Amino acid sequence: MKIKLLSNMYPSQKDLLFGIFVKKTVLALEENGAEFTQKIVIKGKRSSSFQKLLTYTTYYLKAVFSVFHREHELVYIHFLTHNLPLISWYNLFQKKPIVINLHGSDISAVKQNSWIDKYQAKMLKKAAEVVVPSQYFKAIVQERYPDINIPFYVYPSGGIDTTIFYPELSKRKSLSISFVSRIDKGKGWRDFLSIFSELNTNGTKIHATIAGDGAEKESFLEAIKNHSYNHLIDYRGFQSKEQLAEIYQSSELFIFPTQLPESLGLVGIEAMACQNVVFARNIGGPTGYVESGENGFLFNSVPEAVQQIKKYLALPKESKEIIQHKAFATAKPYEAQQVASNLYANFKTLCSTS
Repeated sequence: MKIKLLSNMYPSQKDLLFGIFVKKTVLALEENGAEFTQKIVIKGKRSSSFQKLLTYTTYYLKAVFSVFHREHELVYIHFLTHNLPLISWYNLFQKKPIVINLHGSDISAVKQNSWIDKYQAKMLKKAAEVVVPSQYFKAIVQERYPDINIPFYVYPSGGIDTTIFYPELSKRKSLSISFVSRIDKGKGWRDFLSIFSELNTNGTKIHATIAGDGAEKESFLEAIKNHSYNHLIDYRGFQSKEQLAEIYQSSELFIFPTQLPESLGLVGIEAMACQNVVFARNIGGPTGYVESGENGFLFNSVPEAVQQIKKYLALPKESKEIIQHKAFATAKPYEAQQVASNLYANFKTLCSTS
């Protein structure tokens, strides 16, 4: 099966995390037999407005002229907002099915009933299928655009590699909580430090392991430096998948304090695959897979998170193990090879019926 990819986000050597989901999806589809006849992408971020203008101009020109390169059977477009003109263009000049993969912010960051929002609704109607990361986000899109009568397909952001993310309980040497995230505005790192501080202040000696990088890293490092319990904090910066798995495996509790309506929140599922108990803010994607009190816990504030954690720690060992096993079971359907195989089969079916 031959696919043409259009994406304004793709990793570069400098920006390894920028569009990593797109790259993971491409590699997974290729492993299942897909051939990408063209990959028209923007690799990495640009620091200046001039660089962004130049990069996007080049991207649009390549994409516009590539419409006449027709070896593909399907056009796979990632991120709706920045590709709106290209969807119009491709729909005008070719009859191959167009699949639009929504990421989250291409809907949540667009003001409802604005001209862009109305333009997005119009372009979504031209798609043969819309790919979303979760059932939660599917419901958000359908509520936002009730007049769109096209198929939706749930593909959980590439899924998780269970050959890497799996339980290794022998690595749990001491009580530890972990936080894996971009160190950016709205991701909740300040709340994580507050939760960690409250637990230790109230007599629960607990270690913290943190992984991630981002725009607020400098403020984050300053906060750690001045933290009362900084000797119990292990900050590791950007980590590979294997290194992240080691963090999850060494922790019993994973804190997911994001203040943003994440479309899925894959890190929470990675942690569950390592038999972590996830404490997630009651917002966005995690509400679709965390059942509070069953396989994890949901909270609305720092005090509530602290209360939930103390409640969990006070449980008998057998009760804790039941919650951990339920968390592990929740992660199983997100296995990467299976979800990629299902996506590829879905694309083949889509092309055969178009």
